[in-house]
Amino acid sequence: MQPFIDFLVRHWVLSTVAVVLAILLIGNELSRRMQKFKTLEPSDVARKAGREGVALIDVRESNEWKDGHIKGARHIPLGQLDKKLDEIRAESPDEVVLYCRSGNRSATAANILVKNGMENVSHLGGGILAWEAQNYPVSKGK
Repeated sequence: MQPFIDFLVRHWVLSTVAVVLAILLIGNELSRRMQKFKTLEPSDVARKAGREGVALIDVRESNEWKDGHIKGARHIPLGQLDKKLDEIRAESPDEVVLYCRSGNRSATAANILVKNGMENVSHLGGGILAWEAQNYPVSKGK
C-alpha cells in the first residue's frame, strides 16, 4: 500500500487527471442510464422507418434536409420543435424517433419531447452520419 501512496504523492498531476477521468466516465454512464429516451442503432431505425404509428422526425436545418434524409421522415428543425409539439401529439404516434447529423441535436430534441410529457421517444445514435456509414439509403430534395 505504501508504494501506491508514494506513487500518488510523486505523481499528483497524473493521479488527479485519473480521478477526474474516472468521475467523468461514471457521470456519463449515470446520465445515460437516467435519460428517459432510447438511443437506437441505424438497423433499429431502418426496421421502424415507414411503420404505422412511428413518427420519424429529422431535426436538422433545411439545407441539411435537402442534402439527404431518411425516406418517410418529417422535417422539423430543432429550433421549431417546441412550436410543433401539438401537431406531433395530434398524430398520436406510438413512438417518436428523432435524428440529426450526429445525434447531438436529436438527443436535445428527445429531451424536449420527454419534458413535455411525451413517452416512447428515441433517437438515432450517431445521426444520419451513422445511417449513411451503414449504407442505408437517403432521399434527396424535398
